[in-house]
Amino acid sequence: MKKTMLAIASLGLLGVLAGCGQAQLTTSKTNYQQNGMVAVVKGTAAKKATLTYQIDQAKAKKVTVKSGTYVIQVPATTQKQTVTIKAKTAQKTTTKKVTVAAGKTLGDYRTVVGTYNQALVGMALSKDDQAKAQSLQKQTQALKDGQATADQLTELQTTQQAVQAAMIKAQQTQAKQLLPTKVDDGVQQLLKTKNTTIRANVQDDQILGLTLIAPVKALKNKAALKEFGISFTLLAKATGADATKVMHEFEQFTKKSQKDNQTTMKTIHSNGVNFNTGFSASDLYIYITK
Repeated sequence: MKKTMLAIASLGLLGVLAGCGQAQLTTSKTNYQQNGMVAVVKGTAAKKATLTYQIDQAKAKKVTVKSGTYVIQVPATTQKQTVTIKAKTAQKTTTKKVTVAAGKTLGDYRTVVGTYNQALVGMALSKDDQAKAQSLQKQTQALKDGQATADQLTELQTTQQAVQAAMIKAQQTQAKQLLPTKVDDGVQQLLKTKNTTIRANVQDDQILGLTLIAPVKALKNKAALKEFGISFTLLAKATGADATKVMHEFEQFTKKSQKDNQTTMKTIHSNGVNFNTGFSASDLYIYITK
């Protein structure tokens, strides 16, 4: 009996010793969803462990363990992703695998950016030039319908030249506000001015998420607030949302959050596009996803 008890005790001791040699590693979930432009994978690991992660077949990267916890930001893509996390100590390597669900695209990058830039340039046109641009559209449609006369063709050419010249001038005026027409894949900054920053997650020429950022202090200035409002409106429109509805709801939520001293606001939904708002100590964030 004593020998049996001794054997059991020995096995228990071996189990404890084996546990001490393991590289502790946990994840908060096994399946993650896009949150903003990325999926946030997090968990715990031994403080002295060397932690790495690998997304599908990409090159493994190191991640820092702080006070026994870690955070990995995985940019969303149009495909499901597998993230392999490894915690290594002198005694053992522990591996965990989690998945990140495929994200929904806001649209083709060139189309979304083209719509945004075109609207921004159009806003820079004078009222007279805007009227000419509208007239040009009607004249062009008449030409397509075969209803244009010789005099109307001459007028069309004159109007077209005037509108093109005005558009070039407007583009030059708005050059620092326009979004780049071509970018590489990944999470990146599209625009940064004194009052607004626009970031995007672009994968295979598709936009998986957009973030509009503005300093809270700057929004107390009328000019800065106007710039933010224009960027917000144009991003909403370019992604297929009802910009008027979105801006109205945002205004109502902003008033309520200021009154109740809230740091988050209700998600705004429009035509399948989601707008989430967050605050930090210094900035306002608008996350645009589907």
